[in-house]
Amino acid sequence: MSTSLRSLLLAAVLAFPVDARGHDLWLEPQGDALVLRYGHRGGDLLDLDGSKIKIVRCRRETGPVTDVRAVSKSGPKELRTPARCDVASAFLDGGYWSLTPDGEKNLPKDKVPDAVRSWQSKQFAKWVDARSKVAGAVLGDELEVVPASDLSRVHQGEKATFRVLWQGKPVAGAVLAVDHKPLGETDAAGECRVKVRAPDVESVSVTLKRPLGGPEADTLTAEASLTWEVAR
Repeated sequence: MSTSLRSLLLAAVLAFPVDARGHDLWLEPQGDALVLRYGHRGGDLLDLDGSKIKIVRCRRETGPVTDVRAVSKSGPKELRTPARCDVASAFLDGGYWSLTPDGEKNLPKDKVPDAVRSWQSKQFAKWVDARSKVAGAVLGDELEVVPASDLSRVHQGEKATFRVLWQGKPVAGAVLAVDHKPLGETDAAGECRVKVRAPDVESVSVTLKRPLGGPEADTLTAEASLTWEVAR
């Protein structure tokens, strides 16, 4: 590839935000279990590498939070828990990514000589049974969205409040979105109030970036979603 063509391609890639090309990770109920899926919720599913799912936390109304990853069943496009949980979350370790003039590579910056941008990717997906008395429980994910409203009483078109936690502490300035459309920014208490759009199952998400500046990556990009059944 010529130097001029490589420069043009690089400029085009840099002009297009990396996060906009990302895919969703979410948990939802199916039968007597929860399934973790990757791709576009309500649309195409993409392959899900089970080896990258490091933790699946499960909380029921009684008992502690447990990691059910070892007893969850992994398939080509989903991971299935052994049973339903009142609150559950999953962590997908996306590893290190580097942007080059020829595109993205799933490698750390120090392994890619022509890297112009690099990041570490972490994705978290959470499901809550809005009717459960532990729906507002904190599971302990590095980035976590927690309902601060009683979601069992929030219908389509009404607003609900959510709290965003980073390493267990409220984070200000995080943008909540639905279907990748920004709806609001968290305040000093880490809270944001947004309108529920879906009539049946809704999912809100947040993306947070933190500088790393190490040999493997420039930044950490963490994403988290929260999914629940809307009150009817």
